[in-house]
Amino acid sequence: MTDTTLKLELNSFLSDDAPDESGLVKKAPWKIAGLLFATLAILSYFMCDYAIETRKQELLAELQKRLEVSAAGKAKVIETWLSGTAERANRIASNELFQLFAAEINLAASGSLPTSLTEQLPYMQNAFTSFANQDALIGAYLIGKDGRAYLAAAGSPSLTDNQREKAREQYSHDELTFLPMRTTSSGLVFDFVVPIRAAQSNLSSATADIVGVLLLTVPASEQLTGFLKPAPLSSGHDVTRLFQVSGGEYFELYPFKPPYISAKADPNLTPGAIGFETIKLSNGETLYSSGAPVSSTDLAIFQQVTGEHALVGLDTYALFISGLAISFLFIIFSILTGIWLTLKGQNARALANQYKDFAAQINVQRRLLGSINNTIDELIGLTDPEGRYIYANPSLARLADCPLRSIPGKTDRDLFGEKTARELAEYDRKAIATEQTVNAFVEIKSLDGVRTLRVAKSRFLGEDGVFLGIVTVSSDITEYVEHQRHKEEMDHKAIKILAQMLEANDPYLSDHSSRMGKLAGHIAAELGLSTETMRIINTSAHLSQIGKISIPREIRAKETRLTAEEQDVMQKHVLVAEKILVEAEVEKSILDAVTQINEHLDGSGYPNGLKEAEIDIPARILGMADILIARISPRSYREAITVDEVLRVFRNNPEKYDQSIVDAMFKFFETEIGTAFKANIEKRSG
Repeated sequence: MTDTTLKLELNSFLSDDAPDESGLVKKAPWKIAGLLFATLAILSYFMCDYAIETRKQELLAELQKRLEVSAAGKAKVIETWLSGTAERANRIASNELFQLFAAEINLAASGSLPTSLTEQLPYMQNAFTSFANQDALIGAYLIGKDGRAYLAAAGSPSLTDNQREKAREQYSHDELTFLPMRTTSSGLVFDFVVPIRAAQSNLSSATADIVGVLLLTVPASEQLTGFLKPAPLSSGHDVTRLFQVSGGEYFELYPFKPPYISAKADPNLTPGAIGFETIKLSNGETLYSSGAPVSSTDLAIFQQVTGEHALVGLDTYALFISGLAISFLFIIFSILTGIWLTLKGQNARALANQYKDFAAQINVQRRLLGSINNTIDELIGLTDPEGRYIYANPSLARLADCPLRSIPGKTDRDLFGEKTARELAEYDRKAIATEQTVNAFVEIKSLDGVRTLRVAKSRFLGEDGVFLGIVTVSSDITEYVEHQRHKEEMDHKAIKILAQMLEANDPYLSDHSSRMGKLAGHIAAELGLSTETMRIINTSAHLSQIGKISIPREIRAKETRLTAEEQDVMQKHVLVAEKILVEAEVEKSILDAVTQINEHLDGSGYPNGLKEAEIDIPARILGMADILIARISPRSYREAITVDEVLRVFRNNPEKYDQSIVDAMFKFFETEIGTAFKANIEKRSG
């Protein structure tokens, strides 16, 4: 066993037999004593540091729990308040008389109100005003699908365009919606909209039976001020802060003073983060913070305390531990001095006893380190410059299915096979060449199947700076990777189902994405594109219509040609699709394909007017497939045309359509499969 291997063997220990250094003891007793004292001082220093750090971590753990409980509790109080307000609104929304009135208003919304409704208005107005006054509401409105307020409590301020838009959107949502806090001259207020179902509504239907929408404006400053006050039993140093989340950033709310909502996001809070954080302020101070979201809203409560007050008592504890260590060292030094003075002739024996004590302490430390290293899940290995293992921990031995004592002297090829060894060797070379830590992901075959490892490789240098080998620390992230893949699949399935729901609601889009995807796939195969490109095309085809969920049904299902204004609204579906796919974290190649489908080579397309090379191949193929499937389908304002006629349009407009794709289309439709496909889509579109 080499010296390097021996030093890294955590299960070997120092001998209890002291070395024969009697001559040195006689010649230089003070040197030996000084060396021993220095060693004890260093050990004491590290033990003190460890004890202080441990105490600090305990205090932080207690602090984290306290802040989290406090933040969660106050968030729950706000949720309870909001739920109570919503419950009172639901009572009037579920009142059968009110539901019938709303249903009649909804039916008559397109014209003047009939006499029967006009006669009911005063009674309903008084009941509505009474409800608003009883709950101290700033405003209460019954809003129709056209955004018009058919009832408003007395004293209610005028509706804004945003309020009308949010109310109209509620007709497509079955659950109550809380809108963001906003400011008024009297403080913070918030709106929430409540759907009103028909009196005999079908509970299994999501939105079809919504006949009206209540929009209620609630004063919030007084309530929120009370919620933000320190708890009676709190330390007095904790600060409760309320934030409104926008774009992942936190804007603080001041319910008790203008401007009520901060104009700038808090620079100290990590965007999107809500858990326990240690924040370094610009003045050098430390701030500990923990937040909790308020369910169903974009509000978040943060409980914070400065480091000075959070770690009260740590300085005293540190002084106590340091004093204890100094006292310990003083006692040891006094004992050593007394032994030397009284037993001068027995220095060797005294130092031998000291060596045993010292060895025992070192062995305790080594046992501790060995216990930690033998129980952690991370795989740790050290190889020499030739790639032979000097050291490996039990986790690495278990993955390699090799006895721990047999690993020294083996290579990655012996443990993991030729392919994995070549890959790991390449990372070794990078670590040596760059003199930096190299991080990578590696798949290794084991008895449990293929495992995915996150590998970090660094150079291992001796005390003199000489390169001794490569240290490898690996973590098994197989379960995490599989979870992420499953999550991505579920996200894609959810969006696909949403697209299918849209097609089910629109007769002109029925089966459109599927047929477009099949045609685009055949064209891609004819062009000899890669498997990855064909995957992008297939996925993008199923997502291509997702943005049309935002287009009003009256425009999507209009039986006459769209006006210029309606055409502008229709074209915005691409931007909506882009927003949905970005939030779903869809890969960029698919996002580009979906958003470029309606672009043309001459720049006449939308939404960005891209030209030629700016348009990716998947988008060119999908765009032409989309046009073909759409044009062979009849509309009330135009006749359907045949596939051949569409192809002639493509051929006659080379400035707009990629002629290589047109050639591929012609070749495909000349094949047996293409002929059958053409007959099928023309038949189904007829």
